Amino acid sequence: MKFSRKRILLAGVIAVFVLLVIWHFMPAGRREPVYHGKTLTKWLKQLDDGEVGGISSSQLPSPTLEQIEAAEAIHAMGAEALLLLMEDIHLRPREDAFRFRMQRRINDFLRRFGRHIFFDDTTDEDRVRWRAAQGLAALGPLARPAVPELQRLLLTNYWHSSIKEAAYALAAVGPEGTTILTNAVQPKTEWSGMCAIWALGQHPAAGTNFIPFLIAATSSPSEGTSEGALQVLGLFHTDAEEVIPALTRALAGTNSSVARSAAWALGKFGPQAASAVPLLQSLTNNPAIKDNAIQALKKIQLR
Repeated sequence: MKFSRKRILLAGVIAVFVLLVIWHFMPAGRREPVYHGKTLTKWLKQLDDGEVGGISSSQLPSPTLEQIEAAEAIHAMGAEALLLLMEDIHLRPREDAFRFRMQRRINDFLRRFGRHIFFDDTTDEDRVRWRAAQGLAALGPLARPAVPELQRLLLTNYWHSSIKEAAYALAAVGPEGTTILTNAVQPKTEWSGMCAIWALGQHPAAGTNFIPFLIAATSSPSEGTSEGALQVLGLFHTDAEEVIPALTRALAGTNSSVARSAAWALGKFGPQAASAVPLLQSLTNNPAIKDNAIQALKKIQLR
């Protein structure tokens, strides 16, 4: 009996020793700043607006009270959070991950029958990256040390790149960030430019200072850039005397997709866009623009 107890005791001591050795040599986990009892990651999850998938200029941001609280907490963490947020904004999935290998195999098979399927392309890494962008935006000017790297990310296109996230963060940093965004609207960097315009629209306090730039972008040869600028101008619905003529010119153009965005933006101005009514009325006979023109007329004429 005594021998058995000694063996059990010895085995227990050895087990504890092994666990301590393993714990000692394991790589240190991520040490995060804590504010009001919550780690950075928990605050980022609370801040997350769920808009990880792509860009859309159809509405202005409307943060909840919980998101405002999270943004204030992250701002209070300051420089302690900056390094980790920049670490997160570089994350991207592995191309050889199981889900992507399976997607390729299925589509290789379906291609024999002239078909293919689309999987949800959003990954956990994409979600972490988007939360990091929101966290950097919450830091605002405190994120200035990261501006050079954010600029590099904005102009570097690769698989699951950080262009959208970099644009969103740069729009909140201050003049250094917004200057980079306006300079990014170039033919060779179309996606960067589209994200830049969208990011300005998601930060109205900064974006409304660039109305002339947005007006100029409405005539871009890039359909996506032009539409984005028109939609952001509609969201802001300010500086009507300068903006409405630009929207009307886009409405009269030959690109029906751009014209639809222009009609939508004019509708956002309501009665202020009365000068565009005759052209909108004439477009109700155009099948490609008819529905958008009718909706705009309803908002402008308040009927």
